[in-house]
This record gives sequence, C-alpha cells and structure tokens, in this order.
Amino acid sequence: MRIKGIVLAGGKSKRFGTDKAFFVYQGAPLLERAVSLLDSLRLSPCVMTRRGGSYPFLLCPVMEDKLPDKGPLGGVYTAMEAFPGNSLLVLSCDMPALTAEALSFLLSEHREQNSVTLFSAGPEEFQPFPGIYAPAVFPLAAKHLREDKLSMQDLLKGLPDKQLVLWRGDPRIFLNVNQMKDLEA
Repeated sequence: MRIKGIVLAGGKSKRFGTDKAFFVYQGAPLLERAVSLLDSLRLSPCVMTRRGGSYPFLLCPVMEDKLPDKGPLGGVYTAMEAFPGNSLLVLSCDMPALTAEALSFLLSEHREQNSVTLFSAGPEEFQPFPGIYAPAVFPLAAKHLREDKLSMQDLLKGLPDKQLVLWRGDPRIFLNVNQMKDLEA
C-alpha cells in the first residue's frame, strides 16, 4: 500500500499570536521543517492549509482544507478524500522536535491490516500525530464530522484495530507548540 505524507498547517494559531506554520525556529519555518521530514523519507509531502495557494519556499503541493473550521479532523478528512486508497502519514506543522528517526520507526511498525498506527504511552494513551491513517478510517471520520464530533481522540478511540507503538526515545518529539513559551522547553 502506498503511503502519502501530509502536513496539517490549517490551525488559527490564536494562542501563538502569529501563524505557527511560518514561525522561524532554528533557522527554518516550522512548516518547512515538517515538509523536509516527510521529504527525507520520500513520502511526497502535501500540505493542508486554510488558505491553499502557493508557498514558494515549499517544493510540494499545498491544498486548501475543505473543512477549515473542523480542526485537525477536517484536514485529515480532506486529505483522505484527495488521496483515496492511500494510507496517510499525518503530522502537524507545530512539532519542532519530531525526527525522521521517529517517523521511520512508526513506518516500520505499521501493518496494512490496521486502520491507524500511532505512538502510545499505554493502552488508551496515544498521540494522534504523527500517525498513519489507512483508508478504513474515512467512513468513521465522515460520521464524526456529520455529527460535529471533532475530537481526534474520540475518533481514534472508536477504531477497533489500532496499532499502538511504544516510543522509547526522547519524549519531546511529541511536543506541539501552542504558545511561544513552548519553544523554550
């Protein structure tokens, strides 16, 4: 099965104060860092954003999220609709400590029969991003959107065949930046 790389960059960044995707951290915009990770794994990255359009510093397609006010679930759904039949390795643009090593490990643990492969700290403690989402997730995602249930955690809890992978490396890879002070951690 083919796996496509997706970067979610459609958040409003209210708490951050400026668009996180374009915030320069350690010499590169957060969005560019995320795209580079997927590119290094040869996953043909695509960016999902509120605005669509052209981002000259990115050498990958940028798509407009069809459901921009539905949070990350809307972005995942839009990507699944755009790339039917593909599993998606989805990450958010605001995870500056995420590494190619961690993503490679997640990919190596993925099994086609699973609807989703996620990092976990325990049976019901999992991270929605980064995660590998199979086409089997699409119907449940559509149902949750119709019912305006936008929580990624609730969606994932409803999937019976999750592959949960224990990450023994640096836990900071899961840090997502919501405020400027998060970058100081």
